[in-house]
Amino acid sequence: MRIIEEAVIRDVVSVADARQAVHDAFCAFAAGGVIAPDEMAMKLDHGGELHVKGAYLGGDVIAFKSATGGFPGGGNSGFTAVLDAHTGAPVAILRDGGWLTEMRTAAASAVSALALARPEAARLAILGGGFQAAFQVAALRDAFALGSVAVWSRTPQTTERFAAENQAEPANSVAAAVADADIVICCTPSREPLVFASMLAPGTHVIAMGADMTGKRELAADVLDQAAVICVDSTNVTSRVGELQHAPDHVGRAIELGQVLVGTAPGRTSDQDLTVVDLCGLGIQDAAMAQLVMHRLPS
Repeated sequence: MRIIEEAVIRDVVSVADARQAVHDAFCAFAAGGVIAPDEMAMKLDHGGELHVKGAYLGGDVIAFKSATGGFPGGGNSGFTAVLDAHTGAPVAILRDGGWLTEMRTAAASAVSALALARPEAARLAILGGGFQAAFQVAALRDAFALGSVAVWSRTPQTTERFAAENQAEPANSVAAAVADADIVICCTPSREPLVFASMLAPGTHVIAMGADMTGKRELAADVLDQAAVICVDSTNVTSRVGELQHAPDHVGRAIELGQVLVGTAPGRTSDQDLTVVDLCGLGIQDAAMAQLVMHRLPS
């Protein structure tokens, strides 16, 4: 069994590579050609979280990842296990320290924005100044010709630090950050609404990706009420642990991102549409990243 270190993995995976791999995984998911079991998740009393997700996308390997974050004694971490799909034997451990999870999470946001935001989108707002937020900004900059990035975080110190490190403009409130944004990314661990419909300009694409466990929430009810399109990575998952756990009346009209990508569900139909995507993160994304790494590694 091979042990692949983070530096090697980073050398063979680009932002564009990750976006394409995740795009293709969502398309395969929509076509029904994957095995994607529910995740295992737990939250410890001190705030640390563990997520275990995986899938089989077809081909020669099965993959699952373990990702951790929020632990008081350390930052985000994790690894991916790769198994031979024919024998079940372990093939490799991708000791990426959680980097593949960060990449695939941000890649999904970029895929959703390319599918649902206005093509000329140039103003991004990011809510949250943590580790993942930097990946989100990088992924959106790779996908769009962004002219400006505004950032808000709960503490002024974090807001200022993130702005300086990511060539962004600090905002002193959520409303100020999102006021003129074409794309808004919610990337916080919030358990109460941060974004209200009155804050958003017509035509905004909202990416809610912080709610991935029971109780988490970033969007007020009126954002979903006014959305022309509610898109999710998985209706089954988001209705239990995503934004839709707080809005069961909207579950029936939610469409899945893969359906939009393959053309079986409509996306944006007007420049004035408010579009929302609720992303909890799926094992198909982790399997896609593992496949990408294995295909790129020298034999």
